[in-house]
Amino acid sequence: MRRISTLMVVLGVVLAGLWGGQQARADVFAGQLHITNPDGSPFDGNFSDGTGAMLVFYLNDNASAVTLNVIDVQTSTSVATINAGALSRGANMISYDGSGSQSGKQYVFSVTAEQPNASTTEWTMFFDSGGVSIYTRGVSVIRNQSDPNFGLIMASNDGGPLGTGITVYNPDGANHDPFLVAPDVSSGGTVNYGVDAPLFAEDDEQGRLYVSAKVNGQILRVNRDFSVDTLIAGLTEPKGIYATGDGADFTLYFAADNKIWRADVGTANSVDPASLTLIGEFSGFFPQQIMLDDDGALYATLRATNDIGSDGRGIRKWDISGTLPVTDSDAVWFLFEDKTFIANDLLLDSGDDPNSSVDDILYYCTRAGGGFDQDGIWRISDINSPFADTVRVITEDALYGADDNINARATMDFDAAGNIVLMENSNEHIFFISPPGTGSTNSFTTTSAEPFLVGTVGIEDDLNGMPIAYRLEANYPNPFNPSTTIRYQLAKAAPTTLTVYNVLGKAVRTLVSEQQSAGNYSIQWDGRDNNGRAVASGVYIYTLQSGSFTESRRMALLK
Repeated sequence: MRRISTLMVVLGVVLAGLWGGQQARADVFAGQLHITNPDGSPFDGNFSDGTGAMLVFYLNDNASAVTLNVIDVQTSTSVATINAGALSRGANMISYDGSGSQSGKQYVFSVTAEQPNASTTEWTMFFDSGGVSIYTRGVSVIRNQSDPNFGLIMASNDGGPLGTGITVYNPDGANHDPFLVAPDVSSGGTVNYGVDAPLFAEDDEQGRLYVSAKVNGQILRVNRDFSVDTLIAGLTEPKGIYATGDGADFTLYFAADNKIWRADVGTANSVDPASLTLIGEFSGFFPQQIMLDDDGALYATLRATNDIGSDGRGIRKWDISGTLPVTDSDAVWFLFEDKTFIANDLLLDSGDDPNSSVDDILYYCTRAGGGFDQDGIWRISDINSPFADTVRVITEDALYGADDNINARATMDFDAAGNIVLMENSNEHIFFISPPGTGSTNSFTTTSAEPFLVGTVGIEDDLNGMPIAYRLEANYPNPFNPSTTIRYQLAKAAPTTLTVYNVLGKAVRTLVSEQQSAGNYSIQWDGRDNNGRAVASGVYIYTLQSGSFTESRRMALLK
């Protein structure tokens, strides 16, 4: 989602508080944390063979100091600390010999990265990819630490040498593997995005991506397995998208032709166009990109026509809490194109209070054209003032070292640490731009999304063929639809429960609740809750408890 809070609080899913923590604005951070065997294969849980494990992560920038902590899931205490020193941006692998861990227990690991602040007063460009032939039309960064893809940059790409589809970048800006996903038929895939698409990119809390297929009149959803669903069809030239809420409250706002619509999506996999709510209808301009602040006010960048490269018509704000649809003259304030030039994408910093717009800051990227040094990123001086004005954040002089153009299709998002990722489509560069820091250094702590179990893998059965170790296996298939199989083994007879939870920690389905003997077990979950109702697509956690043994794993239901 194209908004960020200055105080980012990461919520624990089942073990509340384990992953909680306040994060100040920063530059450097670690993403994609996971543990492997030394050869890169999935970690087998075995330290007794002396091979150890590798703690793997990506840094988005060089770090002057990196500290890793291995954390006991049950007690939330650190059992091992590794001071890795200064590390370079990109992939890093740190050896861990299992010190402090115990067999049969679950652990996560955290990475705290630190570096000197580039500036305490100015936004600073700290990464320039150079010309990399991007045809980016939207970008969204995964900022949910409970997502294993935390830190990945997802961009909609409309052709060129990179192909048409969704391009994926690591936190350091390097190409991810896989790089082009959900490809168009023209790029060897099965998706038909149509001409001048996919456009824009907006993610939800489950890590799914929403893009516009402008000419085809569709809003498409790219799922976690990179399959693509048509969420809404029958639209006229859809463009910018804004997502809010989760589960039954999940809502999309989008611009289409000269209108702005609201879709109350909830957990549905498709939306009837007849059910849409018309939020705004305009006669003097065409909305390009949209944003809502923390009080629900609506903002839009405006263009002269439906062409995404057309001339700018400023930026406006509307109060949409009253009579709908709002019109041109209902704007709370407006800034004409002599101030905003050809504005395209919008970002919102929600500040310390996500329930009030008092401390919200609205950013936009814009093209001023040749002969001006105003191309770049700007912000609105005060979104709650009737006399809003513009304030320069960073322009092409700081990005390119001289007066140069920023494309009218340029797009941007915040990364996890509050840096702006700018995908610039004129000279086809990717820029990372850090906010002013406080004090001499900045730091950011990331915790791995998935626990790992330390056990005695390879010695599972006694001479009678009975298990002598506990194990909860990964469900298969995963992701799944409509059902999946969960296997586990018990070393001793004990009261046993196997429960499925949603990401809020609420029990959805109890699969097992009985006394069970030592042995191997298998059970199928059909994607339904305890009342027999089909649950929504999303990430779920299944937890096995038997005696003093507890283990949890994640699975994804994709419909």
